[in-house]
Amino acid sequence: MAGQRASTPTSEAPDQLRPRGRARGAQLPAPRRGADTPLPDQGQAPARRAARSRAGTRTRRPNPGATVLAALGLPVIGAFTDELLGSAPGGVFTVLTVLGTAAAGWLATRAGWWWVLTAVAPVVLGCTAGAELLANRAQYANTKALATGAAKWAVHGFPVMAYALGAALLVIVLRVVLEHRQRPERQKRSRRG
Repeated sequence: MAGQRASTPTSEAPDQLRPRGRARGAQLPAPRRGADTPLPDQGQAPARRAARSRAGTRTRRPNPGATVLAALGLPVIGAFTDELLGSAPGGVFTVLTVLGTAAAGWLATRAGWWWVLTAVAPVVLGCTAGAELLANRAQYANTKALATGAAKWAVHGFPVMAYALGAALLVIVLRVVLEHRQRPERQKRSRRG
C-alpha cells in the first residue's frame, strides 16, 4: 500500500509490545474456574421442575417430523386419492389439505408458523401438478397443453389455498389465545409458591 511504512523504527518497537494500562512486570489475575457463590436460581431449579410436574403443565416440545408430515403428507395423500377415485384433485384433497395445514399450525413452534403459512401455496400447486401429471401423462405431452393445465391447476387450487391458509391462521390464533390464558395461571402459581 502506498504511503505506509513497511517496518517500524527500533525505538518504537518496545513501546508497542508492552500492553497499555498495566505496569511493567505486573501479573495477570488467574482465570476463574466457576462462580464463587451459587447463583440464587441454582438451588430452585429442581423445586420448580417438581412444582411444574405436580401442576400438570408441560413445556411444549416441537416435533418437526410430525409438522412436516402433516403439512406435506396429508395433501399428497388427498391429491392421489382423488386421482384414484377418478376426479381431479377435489373434495378429498381439499379436506386433507385443510386438516394437514391446521395440524401443522398446531404442532409448529412460533418460529415455524412462518413456514407453515408460506408453504400452503407451493404444497397445493405441487400436489395438484404432481397428481395430474402422473395420472394423465399423455394429455400433457406438449408444452401448450402443459401451460394450459398449469393455469387450470392454479385456478382450481386457489380456493384450497385460501381454505388451508384460513384454517392455519385460525389454529394459530387459537394457540396464542390459549397460551396467553395459561401464562397468568403459571405466574399466579409461582407467586404463591
